[in-house]
Amino acid sequence: MTLTSLLDSLHTHLQSQTQLLPTLHAQLGLPPTALEDDLKNLQEQLIQGVEKHIDLRRKQVDDWMERCEAVETVCIRYTKALGGNVKATGTSLGELRKEQSLPRRYELVTEFQEKLRQTYHAKLEQLTTLTNRLNHLARTLGTIYFAQDVLEATPAAGEAAFDATAPRDITPERFLKLEKELVRGKAEVTKRLHQLSSVFVQIDWLYSELGMPPPLPGESPPPPTSMTTDDPFCVSTPTPASRSSNTTPLLFQDNEEAEYSRIFGNFVARIEEVEEGSLVGLEGVEPTQGLLEWAAMLHSSLEELKRKREAHIQAMYDRLEGLWRRLGVNEEAMDAFVEMHRGSTDEVIREYEEELERMLELKQDRMGQFIESAREEIVRLWDDLMIGEDEKADFAPFADDEFTEELLTIHEDEIRRLKEERRMKAPLLASIKKYFQICDEEKELQAAAADQTRLLGRGRDPGRLLREEKMRKRVQKEKPRLEQDLLTSIPAWELEACKPFLIHGESILQLLLETVAVSQEQENKRKTTRAGARATTPTGSSGGVIVTQTWVVSAPTAAIADCDARSESGDAASCVGTWAGAYHCHYGEDAPAEEVYDGWGSGAER
Repeated sequence: MTLTSLLDSLHTHLQSQTQLLPTLHAQLGLPPTALEDDLKNLQEQLIQGVEKHIDLRRKQVDDWMERCEAVETVCIRYTKALGGNVKATGTSLGELRKEQSLPRRYELVTEFQEKLRQTYHAKLEQLTTLTNRLNHLARTLGTIYFAQDVLEATPAAGEAAFDATAPRDITPERFLKLEKELVRGKAEVTKRLHQLSSVFVQIDWLYSELGMPPPLPGESPPPPTSMTTDDPFCVSTPTPASRSSNTTPLLFQDNEEAEYSRIFGNFVARIEEVEEGSLVGLEGVEPTQGLLEWAAMLHSSLEELKRKREAHIQAMYDRLEGLWRRLGVNEEAMDAFVEMHRGSTDEVIREYEEELERMLELKQDRMGQFIESAREEIVRLWDDLMIGEDEKADFAPFADDEFTEELLTIHEDEIRRLKEERRMKAPLLASIKKYFQICDEEKELQAAAADQTRLLGRGRDPGRLLREEKMRKRVQKEKPRLEQDLLTSIPAWELEACKPFLIHGESILQLLLETVAVSQEQENKRKTTRAGARATTPTGSSGGVIVTQTWVVSAPTAAIADCDARSESGDAASCVGTWAGAYHCHYGEDAPAEEVYDGWGSGAER
């Protein structure tokens, strides 16, 4: 039946039935208004019946909608939790909502919900396994290595964080993040195992260097001994009799440390199999922070013990070296002793202590020899420092002939003081010595200029002039520079040291000032002489050769050889002009006239 046929049948039925009402009303004697009231009553009953039926159906529709929406809400939560993993179900909620029949739609979304639930729980189980592995790594690497959201399941998007029943985030992005963290954690474990292997190898090497046996599997590492002072010579001279056998444990052994010791013992037992990059001996070992710290502390303590032993040995060697040299022990014997006693073992320390004790006994027996050796060293230092006689006399113990330990100590203190002074003065001393060398060369040039025969006669040195000129240039260049440097640096040194800088008992600063003043005065006289010489031109004769006061001639350098030949033949006078010209050609036309004349005599000789 359709809506149109229903209306038609109702119209026909109402029309036939309502036509009976007037007759029935007439028979009942009802008033004319009763018919209208009955018709209105029929109308209301018909409307109520239709609306009641419509309300019933609408209620059924709403009920189905609520049921569908409840299931769809669960599906949406699963979908958010699964993310891209929802594709595994093969459909989507949007497609199912297109179904018009609510019972069918409900049936479809219920099936979809079940698929999502199964997929969700399968992925959640995988995620839980991954999270458990990360938590296991966290116990090895430390809880702060991973972020908290990595170690705990996080709620899906839109879910309340405090709701323990809410779906967890199991999206592909979440899986990818945890997998990356797992790879990072495994890499860190491998890195720490390699680090631990390296530290264990170094610890085993330290044990061998210290002459201490490494622990066997199940044993605790032997505690390294500790020294009571950083300087073994502060209290008394170390001897075998003074050594203590007491030891101080490195670490308090508890259960964890006993386990760490067992791990190290197992590693040492297989250390011969260890190769570069391998993890032999550490199979199944978890490199926890506690294990790494324990290994680092053990390594540090052994290194510290080795450092102290080496410092102890070095201190004894320093004393031994001085004693050996004072006693005249040759270098080969000293080197042989050092070569035979290498390392940092107790045996090496014992040998050094015994040798030191023996040398100290010899020192007592040969105190005079020691003091004489110290005085020889003091003399060498005096020479290096160019100490004056008055300063030497200030060290009165140098003349003391009562050889005692106290006198030797005084000499050794003086040696240390002189060495320190030499270190402080070293740069200036080098410059002063160079300056004195330049001054000696200057005096040598002056002496050569005063030698009248250096350029005459047989057996002359042909290269003498050239060497003298090179020396002259060096003096002219280096002397002013050294004077300037010393006049600047010495006052600064004296200001810092609060005492004068003495050389052979005299102030080097005063000596420099006097030397510079004399040089300046000579230079001024020389300039005055040159000016007077240019103002007059006196002449003189000797054998028909005219010689002027100033030689301003130019001749090739080869003229020197010609002059040499004539000088050897006895014709010295005839070569004077030739030599002077060559001299000016070689030395420069501005060379002073008095320098040209030097070595040729005066008056009739020229």
